[in-house]
Amino acid sequence: MRWNLWTLVFAVCAVGLSGCTDASVTGEPPGTGQEPQGDDPAGDGDGDNSPTLRCSVPTSQVFDGGVGRDGIPALNNPGIDVPGDITFLADDDRVLGLELGGAARAYPLPVLWVHEVINDTLGGRPVLVSYCPLTGSGLAFDPRVGGELRTFGVSGLIYENNLMMFDRQTGNIWNQLSLGALCGPARGDSLARLPLVETTYRDWRRRHPETTVVTNGAGRRNVYGAYPYGDYDEPDNAVTLFPSSAYGRELSPKELVLGVRIGREAVAYSFAVMAGRGSAAVINDNVGGGPIVVLYSRGENAAWAFHSRVQPSPGAASLTLTFVLSDPDLPTFTDEFSGSEWNSNGAAIAGPLRGARLDPVVDAYTLYWFAWSVYHARTRVTG
Repeated sequence: MRWNLWTLVFAVCAVGLSGCTDASVTGEPPGTGQEPQGDDPAGDGDGDNSPTLRCSVPTSQVFDGGVGRDGIPALNNPGIDVPGDITFLADDDRVLGLELGGAARAYPLPVLWVHEVINDTLGGRPVLVSYCPLTGSGLAFDPRVGGELRTFGVSGLIYENNLMMFDRQTGNIWNQLSLGALCGPARGDSLARLPLVETTYRDWRRRHPETTVVTNGAGRRNVYGAYPYGDYDEPDNAVTLFPSSAYGRELSPKELVLGVRIGREAVAYSFAVMAGRGSAAVINDNVGGGPIVVLYSRGENAAWAFHSRVQPSPGAASLTLTFVLSDPDLPTFTDEFSGSEWNSNGAAIAGPLRGARLDPVVDAYTLYWFAWSVYHARTRVTG
């Protein structure tokens, strides 16, 4: 079923949310620490504003999405397949790619539009993969807290237009972009991020020919098919389905950025600006006191961030590398120190450093500019 954006807005307003007449009103910034004020912050439908539930954000900014808890069904231990057996994905379809413990897996956005949360195991480790269509953000986490495995579902609540999950073991409510529990008895707990990339299905298969793909056993177009939010993702579309805090005006609201945060510094790398450089781009930068390199491919509409220090061999001193574009079509990049050639996996594929690999920046992910700037008000913007 293909939903029109305005049908969704009507459905949201119909459940009695405030602010539906102006979906871009300015609210308080995240993390102000006020106590709950909403009618049903637990999202359990009883409307009792239970005094046992406490949030680290004002619940006047927590909205009921109208679907209820588990109204959007998470996937647990999803069905997987290999690329040759999949019919519902086109080469240009977007996937979230995760590499862990020597295993690679693609999580297609058409699947995540329907489920938003996937509890999975990859490379022998539990993983939580999440995607919020309203902020365009896909993130992966280690779902263990203090050594205890948590299983997550969709709470039906929204904070700053972003997905709020809940864990079935404690009932805590977790905001995807805050990386932590915002409501519940253990609010303040946090999840460790796992490095995840968003790219095309074609690109992920090319770089990881051994990949598996989450399909849940259903390769049918009528189940996992067209983008269901109409023109919501158009870069200049300023409409949000829920009220938003003020966001930066440097870029178009739904423009894609690669958001990078290291330490206290946050940087947004604009896809539109990088696309203006040509079919591929390389940016050598310093974030959080350390050198990084951002690689971009216009053909895949994807960007990757790596720490640009590398240890060429065990026991050797680490090197800080700077990169230049070598082949914009693949794309590949060359470091100016050794002349070695590197691919978008951060691996040296030719030259004196062949076999070396750059560490990915863990806290780097693709999302809409408006959402990044709401959660990172002091961000630097570049590209």
